Amino acid sequence: MSLIFFMWFSAINSFESDRMVPAPLFVDPNYRGSCDPEIVWNEHDQLWYIYYTARRPMLENTWLQTPLGVAVSKDMVNWEFKGYCKFDGLGGEKDAASTFWAPAIISANDTLHMFVTWKTDTVPTKGAWGGQGWIVHYKTPVNNPVNGWQKVNVLHADNLNTIDATVYKNKDQFHVWFKGKELTAKKNELYHLATTDFNTWQKLGFSKSDVFNAEATGSNFEEAPYIFEWKGKYWLITDPHDGFFVYSSNDAENWKFQGTILKEGGNRNLDNSMARHCSVAIKDDRAFIFYHVEPWRRYDLEKKKGPGKQRIFDQPLKNRESVLQMAELEIIDGKLTCDRDKTIIIK
Repeated sequence: MSLIFFMWFSAINSFESDRMVPAPLFVDPNYRGSCDPEIVWNEHDQLWYIYYTARRPMLENTWLQTPLGVAVSKDMVNWEFKGYCKFDGLGGEKDAASTFWAPAIISANDTLHMFVTWKTDTVPTKGAWGGQGWIVHYKTPVNNPVNGWQKVNVLHADNLNTIDATVYKNKDQFHVWFKGKELTAKKNELYHLATTDFNTWQKLGFSKSDVFNAEATGSNFEEAPYIFEWKGKYWLITDPHDGFFVYSSNDAENWKFQGTILKEGGNRNLDNSMARHCSVAIKDDRAFIFYHVEPWRRYDLEKKKGPGKQRIFDQPLKNRESVLQMAELEIIDGKLTCDRDKTIIIK
C-alpha cells in the first residue's frame, strides 16, 4: 500500500514539476541581453510569443544595434528561441543595422501590429543610448510573425524624441501610448493616440491624473508604460528604475497611483534585483507579469554620491547581462500585488 502511495505521490510531483514556471524564464542564447519583453498570443500558431530587445552586453557597453529577439511557447513554461525579426526583408541577425527597442504588439484581423522604438544609431556617437528615437508602426500577417514585418509609418513628427510604446484595445478602438517630449522641451509626457483602422490616428493629448506626475509618485522619472484590462479595471504599470509604479483606472484615461511592486529582489534563480520593463498576459483569468532583471548590475554603485560613483557603462560587461522572468499578479484589497517568490503552476 505504501509503495502505491509513493508512486502516486511521485507521479503528482512529476506532473506539477512539468508545469512549473522556471527561473529564469528565458535568456537570449547569443549575447545574454534579453530585456523589454512583450508577450502576445498568436491565434494562428496557437503559441505564446515573447518579443524582446536583444541587447549585446557580451560585446559592448552600449544599447545600440539591438535587434528584436523572439521566443515561443505552448504552455508558458517551456520556451524556444525562434530568431530575430526581419523588417522590410532585412535583419534577422544578432547584430542589427539600426537600433530597435521595446516592441508593443497587438493582433487584429489576422495581422500583428508592432509599435517599436527605432533609432538610426549604429555607433555611440551620441552616447551609449544613442540619439533621437521614433515610434514606428510595422505590421505582418499572423502566419509570418518573425520575418514578415513591413513598415507602415512613423506615428509622430520629427520634432518629438520618443521611446517605449504600449498598445491595447478598448471597445472598437486601438490605443497607443508612448513616452516623449519635443526636442526643445525639458519634460517628458505620456502621449496618447487612438485608431479604428491603424491608418487614421486621433491625437488624444497627454495622459491625465497621477501618471507621470511627480506630485503623486514622488519621482521625476518613469518610462516603459504598459496598459492592460483585468478584473473589471484597467491597470497601467511604468518603470521608474525603482521597481514598478502601478496605477488603476475605470476608463483607461484617468489614472490613480496605488504604489510600487517588484522593487526588492527575490529568492528565485537570477531574480535577485529590481524588476524592469514589463508586459502582462491574461490566461484563464490569471494575470502573469513578464519582466527583465539584470542580476549582476551594481545599482548601489550608480546611486553613490561623490567620488567613486559609477554609471552602468562604467561597470564590467557581465553586469549588463539580463534575463527574462515571470511572476503572477494578484489583487488584494483592491490593489495590484506580486509575490515574485511564489511558485507558479500552469494548468
